[in-house]
Amino acid sequence: MITIPQSLQAEHKAIHDALAEATRVPGPVGAAARELAALLHPHFTRENEIALPPLGLLAALAAGEKPDGMDEALAMSDALRKELPRMLEEHTRIRAAAEKLRVVAQNEKASAYEQFAEELTLHARTEEEVLYPAAILAGDVIRARLTQQK
Repeated sequence: MITIPQSLQAEHKAIHDALAEATRVPGPVGAAARELAALLHPHFTRENEIALPPLGLLAALAAGEKPDGMDEALAMSDALRKELPRMLEEHTRIRAAAEKLRVVAQNEKASAYEQFAEELTLHARTEEEVLYPAAILAGDVIRARLTQQK
């Protein structure tokens, strides 16, 4: 079993917890947060299945090792490569919902939720620019190492 890096687990938990809190706020902020949560939950679930676990092998791969779980991580990385257009489209919808939450929170003078929406947008960009490509590259490295073994 491959473990998602602890830092990413903590970041996703913080996002989940903050969003869960926002969904309980009465009025427009809570309504916008619930719309965002409906998009984010299935997306996070799929990330936990295919995008984030390969990142748990990065340190070992960078050290030139052949860690346990490479076959599993390769399958995940290949699935991410295939599903990347859909994952990015989901990010587009998530960013739109986060922007709606930001605007509503700004109008309602709920600065904590406004800031949360901004941070979530940055998190999505980090995934697009760093984490997803790293997970795909991890698969490429694994494929090369497995080919060398044969």
